[in-house]
Amino acid sequence: MTDKTDFMAQAKAQMDQWTVEMKKMQDKMVEAGAQGQQQMMKQWEDMNAQRKKIEAQMEEMGKANMEAVKEVQKSMESAWKEMEKTMEAARKKMMGG
Repeated sequence: MTDKTDFMAQAKAQMDQWTVEMKKMQDKMVEAGAQGQQQMMKQWEDMNAQRKKIEAQMEEMGKANMEAVKEVQKSMESAWKEMEKTMEAARKKMMGG
């Protein structure tokens, strides 16, 4: 298992990267006008909900003792995979790539 501190640092770096990408996508929605915004908003809301879920898991992990860390880490890794799938779909749809 990855050290708790290292894992948390990796998690924060990934969250920061997603936040930057989501901001770019949000800017694209504004540029797309009303119709484009409606089409993109649901996907953006899904990504934001997943991001918040991961943030909550990170907070839980920060409070967890070592026995609980392994389970929280496993849950977070699963949530990351889902977030990355959602981000990839959004990249293709919103950013054209």
